[in-house]
Amino acid sequence: MKMATLKEVAPACAAKLPLRSTDLVWQLNLDQIESESGRILKKVTGPYSKSGSSTQLFDTQNVLYSKLRPYLNKVVCPDDSGVATTELVPLRPDPTRLDRRFLTHYLRSPQFVRWISNEVAGAKMPRVSMNVFWGHQIPLPPLEKQKRIAAILDAAAELRTKRRESLAQLDTLLQSTFLDLFGDPVTNPKEWEEKLLSEVVRPGTIVTYGIVQAGDEFSGGIPYIRTGDIVDGEIVQNGLRHTNPAIASKFERSRVDAGDIVMSIRATVGTTAVVPPSLDGANLTQGTARIAPGPDALLPFLLHYLRSHGAQRWIQRQVKGATFKEITLGRLRELPVLLPPIAIQKKFGEIVAQIEERRLLERNQLEELDHLFASLQSRAFRGEL
Repeated sequence: MKMATLKEVAPACAAKLPLRSTDLVWQLNLDQIESESGRILKKVTGPYSKSGSSTQLFDTQNVLYSKLRPYLNKVVCPDDSGVATTELVPLRPDPTRLDRRFLTHYLRSPQFVRWISNEVAGAKMPRVSMNVFWGHQIPLPPLEKQKRIAAILDAAAELRTKRRESLAQLDTLLQSTFLDLFGDPVTNPKEWEEKLLSEVVRPGTIVTYGIVQAGDEFSGGIPYIRTGDIVDGEIVQNGLRHTNPAIASKFERSRVDAGDIVMSIRATVGTTAVVPPSLDGANLTQGTARIAPGPDALLPFLLHYLRSHGAQRWIQRQVKGATFKEITLGRLRELPVLLPPIAIQKKFGEIVAQIEERRLLERNQLEELDHLFASLQSRAFRGEL
């Protein structure tokens, strides 16, 4: 297969657009780009005069490559013209030699991301070494084959996007169902009874954080849950650390049981997850708190109450610190909790179970699509498609 350097077939070349200072233009920054997919999370427009000096123009012939933190994999194939931060390199592929979509998929491929991530400079703000980047050899199958490969990968990527959208719709359905049954926790339009969070936890437990000093990693010891272990509403178990059982025994108050809720009270304050059966008997750190649902607040209801916009707004108002954010246990225990009748809570729990069953199916299908997409990417750039 023919090869060529990126500098040869896709040099840096910003667009030249006849813009006036008052013209409204798309203004693209890194935080508006979704990792891996390159999807634009929020399209911001404004007067060209407000775009700033550290920007450059791009159009629909460019591919924008983020040279900052390349492991975040932010590559955009724009469908419109605009102004981008200089952290995005405006590649302009030669249309007679390199298809724009083929280049986009190549730069997003795991093998390229792994390679370029090892070529960064800088510790706090790692950036790609552009000299190394321009010297990289990209495979160049015939142009028609490039377009066919790009079309296959586009179709596979679209399937993944639709599956993720389906999962997001399930989250929206849960939120709307919660509001329909219980109303807004802030205004309490149905005038439910109200108690403090400290009054609705399981008898014999308190809302509390965990181990103060967990010590070095203790193989075979007691796992403990940190704020960073709570990701997308679940506890990521493959990265859990372990403490000496002798240390954990001094913090029995924060020992968690399956079905307890764990909340981050530092950094990502307010994020929650349910303790799975596999972590029954685990413990926490100072950055996480245990909330054990009591008889007046069933698990599905209390979990989604804590995740509701109203409860989250209340929690964020209690957060202290700009750099080191946290909510004190004293304030968290005072969170007002509405208590609808148990019968309605049970009805909500049944709906949650149905939606979670559907979510599991969707996630399994998404995982299969992710594997398929990764396989197609690997084969495509080995010349096997």
